[in-house]
Amino acid sequence: MTVSFVRQLGAEPGVQLNPLRDASGSPTADNSDQIFGIVMRATRGRIDKPFVVDRSNVYKKLEKGEQIRVNALNEAWVHVVEALNNGAYQAVVQRLMSTKAKIKYIVVKYTAPTTPQPTENVETYTETTPEFSFSVEEELPKTQYLFAIKHLDCFNDGIKVSFHVEDKTENGKDVPNSIVTLRISDPDGDKLAEYKGSMDIEAKDDYGSPYYLPDVIASQTDSLEVSIGMGSTPFQFPVNSSAYGYTENGSQAWVESKTLIAFDEGGTEYETSDYLKCREALQFSSQNYAYISSGGTRSPALLYQLAQLAFDTNRQLRFDIPGELDPEAAVAFVEQLNLGANKCAHLMQAFWAPLKADDPTGINPKGHIGLATLNIALACGRNAQRNSKGFAPKNYPIAGKEWPVNRTGLMQTYTATNQEKSKLATAKINPVVFDVFTSGGLYIYQDSLTCAPVTNSARKLISVADMSTDIDDKVTKACKDFLQLPMKVALNRISDYLTNLFTGAEASGWLVPASDPSMGGASWRFEVKPNEVNPFDQIDVAYWLRYDGAVRQIFVTQTITK
Repeated sequence: MTVSFVRQLGAEPGVQLNPLRDASGSPTADNSDQIFGIVMRATRGRIDKPFVVDRSNVYKKLEKGEQIRVNALNEAWVHVVEALNNGAYQAVVQRLMSTKAKIKYIVVKYTAPTTPQPTENVETYTETTPEFSFSVEEELPKTQYLFAIKHLDCFNDGIKVSFHVEDKTENGKDVPNSIVTLRISDPDGDKLAEYKGSMDIEAKDDYGSPYYLPDVIASQTDSLEVSIGMGSTPFQFPVNSSAYGYTENGSQAWVESKTLIAFDEGGTEYETSDYLKCREALQFSSQNYAYISSGGTRSPALLYQLAQLAFDTNRQLRFDIPGELDPEAAVAFVEQLNLGANKCAHLMQAFWAPLKADDPTGINPKGHIGLATLNIALACGRNAQRNSKGFAPKNYPIAGKEWPVNRTGLMQTYTATNQEKSKLATAKINPVVFDVFTSGGLYIYQDSLTCAPVTNSARKLISVADMSTDIDDKVTKACKDFLQLPMKVALNRISDYLTNLFTGAEASGWLVPASDPSMGGASWRFEVKPNEVNPFDQIDVAYWLRYDGAVRQIFVTQTITK
C-alpha cells in the first residue's frame, strides 16, 4: 500500500507525520490502600524476597497452617487468611528467615538399565536396575545428572517431581525423544507448575524462540531453577524408557518421586539481624501496600523493625497487645516499646482484645487471637468504596457499631473499669470489647487512637492518619511523574494537580474549614515554587490541610425546667 506521509523528512518534499502525543493522561490511583504488608513465619513461601498472596492462592502459597500451641508464631497465618476473607485484596508477605535456612537441590539421575547374565535355568531376563533415581543434595553433583531442581518457594512439607516424554515416531518406528514435560506437585499431588521443553541446549520452538527446558522455565518463573547436567551431547530418552507410554487406565505414564524435603527452615529462633533483613526486603519490595500488620507478634525486636518500616515508608502499622493481659500489663507492654518517641508515632496503632473466640480458619481451638489485622482488612474493604472523585470514606474510622467483630464463639475474658479504660486511652491503646447500642450488643473496636504522644491534636486520630498518609502518597507519586520536565511545566502541573486533589478531598468530606487565621477560612492551601537556593532544578511543595475529626466523646446534659 502507499501512504501520504513519512516519519522523518530529509531535504525532499513531503509530509512528515510525527508520533501521537498524549496530553490526556493524568496521575491515577492504584488499589494499594486495599493491600497490607506483613513479616511472618510460614511453612511455605520464598525467603529471598516478598511475595503476594490473595484469597484464591493463600493455601497454595502459605500451606494450611500449623497450630498456635505448637508455635506462637503461627498466629500470623491465621491473621493473613482471615484478613483476605474480610476485605483485604492482597497481602505482601515477607517470610521470616533464619541464617540457618538452606535450600537444597533435588537431583534426578538416569542410569541405563542392566540385565543379569543368563543362567542355565532362565532363558529370558528383566531389567533390574531402576532407570531414574531421585535424591536431595546440598550441592550440585560433580557427576552427570538428568535434572537439578532448586525450588525457591521453599515448602517445609516438601514437593514431588515428575516427568513424562511423548512417543516420537519416524518412518513408522519409535525413536528417542529429547522433549520432556516436567511437573512440580505438592505432597498431596496437586500440581503447582508444569513446563515443557527440550534437553537440547540448541533447541528452538516453531517460532524460533529458545526451547531448552531451563530457558523455558526461566522465561516463565523465577521461583524454580532447573539445570541439566548430561554433558555436551543432547540427552534423548531411550524408546524403552518408563517415561513414555500410558497406564492401564489410559492416562499418561509419569516418572514420579516420593515427597522430597529440599528446604530446611533452620529453626524459628530469630535474631535481630533476621528481622532487619525482613524489614529491608519489605521496604524495597516492588509490591505496594498501605498498611503493615504485626501478625500478632510479641517480639519487641520485630515490632521495633516494623515501626522503623512504618517511618521509612509512611505506612500505618497496626499491632496487637496480647489479649490475656490485664489493662495494667497492656499499658506496660506498649510503654516498653516507646513508640511515642518515633518521629511518626501517629502511624502506629495498638489494639488490645481481651477476647477468646473460635479460630476463623478452624485449625486452632478457641483462644486469644489478635484483631489488629482484621481491623486492617475492614479498612481495605472500606477503601474499595470510592466515590466519583476517587476518594474512599477514610474519614470514617474502623471503630464503633458500624464495624463489629465477626468471629464466632466470642467471650470477653476481662472487663475493664472506667478508670482502666481511661488509662488505656491515655496510653493510646484501642480496646476491642463488648458494648451495647440501640440495636443490641456487639463486640467492637471501641476506640481509634494512634500512638502519637498528643492530647489535643488531629494526629491522635486513626482516621486522620488514614487520610493524611493517602494524601502524601498521592502527592509524592504525582510529583514523581513530573520529574525531568521543564521547570515552568512542572510548576503548573503540580499546582493543577494539588488544586484538583484538595478540591476533591473537601467535596468528599475529608477536609473542613480551618480556624487558623492563616487559612482564611479555607480547608486547604498550598505553595509550589522553585527552591530559592537551587531554582534551576528544585521545586518546594508545601500544603496545609484541616482534616475532619472523628467524635470520641459526647457530653449530654438534661435540664428540667419549670
